[in-house]
Amino acid sequence: MKRQTYFLLAIVLLTFVACGTYRNAKRAAHEEHNLSPLREGTVTSDDSSLSSGQILPVSPQQGGAGGGSSLSLRLDSLLLTADTLLQMTQLGMHIVDLTTGELLYAHHARQRMRPASTEKVVTAIAALDVLGPSYTLDTQLLTCAAVSGHVLQGDLYVKGVMDPLLSVADVRALATQLKAAGVSRINGRLVADASFKDDDEFGWGWCWDDENPTLSPLLCGGKPGLAAQLRTALGRAGITLTKGVTTGTAPASSRCLAAIRRPLTEVLMPMMKESDNLCAEAVFYQMGREKLARGKHYSRKQVISIINGVIENAYTSTSLPSLMEEARGGSSSISSFTIADGSGLSLYNYQTPETFTRLLSYALSRQDSIFTPLLTALPIAAVDGTLKNRMADTPAAANVRAKTGSVSAVSTLVGYTTQRSTNHLIAFAIMNNGLPRMAEGRALQDKICMILSE
Repeated sequence: MKRQTYFLLAIVLLTFVACGTYRNAKRAAHEEHNLSPLREGTVTSDDSSLSSGQILPVSPQQGGAGGGSSLSLRLDSLLLTADTLLQMTQLGMHIVDLTTGELLYAHHARQRMRPASTEKVVTAIAALDVLGPSYTLDTQLLTCAAVSGHVLQGDLYVKGVMDPLLSVADVRALATQLKAAGVSRINGRLVADASFKDDDEFGWGWCWDDENPTLSPLLCGGKPGLAAQLRTALGRAGITLTKGVTTGTAPASSRCLAAIRRPLTEVLMPMMKESDNLCAEAVFYQMGREKLARGKHYSRKQVISIINGVIENAYTSTSLPSLMEEARGGSSSISSFTIADGSGLSLYNYQTPETFTRLLSYALSRQDSIFTPLLTALPIAAVDGTLKNRMADTPAAANVRAKTGSVSAVSTLVGYTTQRSTNHLIAFAIMNNGLPRMAEGRALQDKICMILSE
């Protein structure tokens, strides 16, 4: 009887030991699978072996700024705590140390995702690159006629350039300038020239139920109506118009009698700080004004072609590591984005986190012409713009400068921060799509920025 009892006790003991060994092995395997950094570049959005909620980070490069491994592990841990959210939503991240060129972290960095208003980062960088920071939006009064005895002997053209900030006061200033030029009477018509862009009033892929701006060259107070406001202003200035208002195009030989010149950098401020969509579309269309090719939607298509060229240049002229190059030895693909408008309102816009960091790096390489005006216009965490109420009392406060993006189910954040421990400049792109509550995406973005800023 004793022998049977000892035998049974031995079996029970061996069973407990085996179970404990299995649990420890399973736990170790799980931690190795989820927490150990993978070889750089192995994570791609089209990897069929990954489940939708699986978190597979990318380790930092060797020989970087230091602290990269610690940062990577902290971001791993943060994403693990957000696993429930990530199982039912999409997250794309790309984080680069611009001081060293080190890839700090990547997660689905080549996933095509809707950018929402972070598309304005693309528009701003492209415009500063193509037009330059000294570019101005010039609303002009033009004529081919002579002025004799305070009488303009012909038509007066008002040529609008879609200035989103042109006010009634500005229009009155135009009339005052004309009066100062010696004109008290116009023996002709007031001709509204809308040839700056095509006739499209709304963007490609805009939702009908959004509060969409009207894409008119003849803006006043943010709405079409420049010619009507100018006619009133002429009367207030004591200038008689004899033949009414019509539409047409100013001849190439026209000379300028008066102008309101709006600096591009002035328009960038509300465009980026407050995410003003009309300002973004106005900046977008400025890039096509010198290269108009007639045809339906010619302005939009021309501008998209120009911006595509800027992005291609950003990929070829920057030395940032590419996930696909590192992982598969191939060349970096630059065809993974789709540009539909300048503001991010369109459902047809698609960007990748890596494209954003490429552009941010490209901006830094052009310090005076792109980086400085861009940094000035970006919202500052806990200070102003759309980041005024975010990241207060954290290392990110007054440090992170980034553009937010928010449309239904989409929350994105793209920009720069300075890592306080190293004083290195970090570029990041964090894109959340499919969110049931945008606040969840913003909370995750803020935590990531706090870690990057320490």
